[in-house]
Amino acid sequence: MGRLLVVFTGGTIASGFDGRGKAPVSGASRRLKDSLAELFAERGVEALFREPLGSPGIDSSEMDPGHWLEISRCVAAELERGLSGVLILHGTDTMANTAAWMSLCFGSLPIPVVLTGSQLTLDYMPEDVTSNLRGAAMACCSDLRGVWVYFNWKLIPGDRAHKTHAMHPDAFNAVNGQPLFFNPDWALDSTEAGGRSAAAAQLPEEVRKMLDLDPDELRERCAHIRWFFAQPGARFAWQGGERFLCLLGYGAGNMIPSVLDGIEQRHGTKPYVVACSQAEGGVKHPDGYDRVGMARLAKAGFRVWNQTDRSVEFVHSLCCYALAASFDAPEKALNRYLRECRA
Repeated sequence: MGRLLVVFTGGTIASGFDGRGKAPVSGASRRLKDSLAELFAERGVEALFREPLGSPGIDSSEMDPGHWLEISRCVAAELERGLSGVLILHGTDTMANTAAWMSLCFGSLPIPVVLTGSQLTLDYMPEDVTSNLRGAAMACCSDLRGVWVYFNWKLIPGDRAHKTHAMHPDAFNAVNGQPLFFNPDWALDSTEAGGRSAAAAQLPEEVRKMLDLDPDELRERCAHIRWFFAQPGARFAWQGGERFLCLLGYGAGNMIPSVLDGIEQRHGTKPYVVACSQAEGGVKHPDGYDRVGMARLAKAGFRVWNQTDRSVEFVHSLCCYALAASFDAPEKALNRYLRECRA
């Protein structure tokens, strides 16, 4: 019999109307548990329900790296006894960030780790809770492996997910990648799930060590990440203590010249720079420019990494992961996923 972990974190899928608007409520969580318990029992799967962030959870806009660590610990603890899959119910606003974090921690496991949520609550007619919940549950019982976001009949790799719609049920796309489309025949497969199992010993040593971090310590480390969103005429000012400076510029990696001037003039310890773009599609190539791209900072002695074709959500989660893995040498994690610009 397979053991499948279901993690409740809150979000719209676990929300209802409280008289003034929608918010996570315990009644919605209970209905979801009843529905999932019945569905998984039909598939010969033992469902384990956990609420690492408490009941009824939190709005995903409150989610931070400390919460990611708590969710990861919950998953790792159940892996000690073996798991055939993981289902995480999550709010949509930061689901892509959490999916990226989970892909960094658990992407190598030979089982599916699936995140889903909804744009509408069960109070709406029609609603998207039922289709997303049942589709994600069936994906967890399939022969998929790795981390995925299931939404609106699509499976999107966890390290490629990006939210593109605020309210529409088709909320996510795959940045520089292609989704898998859900096959309804999965639900007709009578094969019992749980033929594969993953254990905590299969986690990378880096991740196992990271789980010993205190969530507040990780929050403190990640407070040293600074994002600057370039808009015409915007000015940059140092706050002090920046460990990562993520510059969200134009096109393949350009930036406002005055911002580059201000960064180049910084004295003392130089932060790591990650060159990102507001443009979602294509590979970012800031060092393909001369004097206008962010790679100009590399010539000024900064260590600069190129976003390549990754989403902004993945870049941020990677910076958090890198600081969790090693505050003193975060470049080790960066180099596995991004490309350092030439000096």
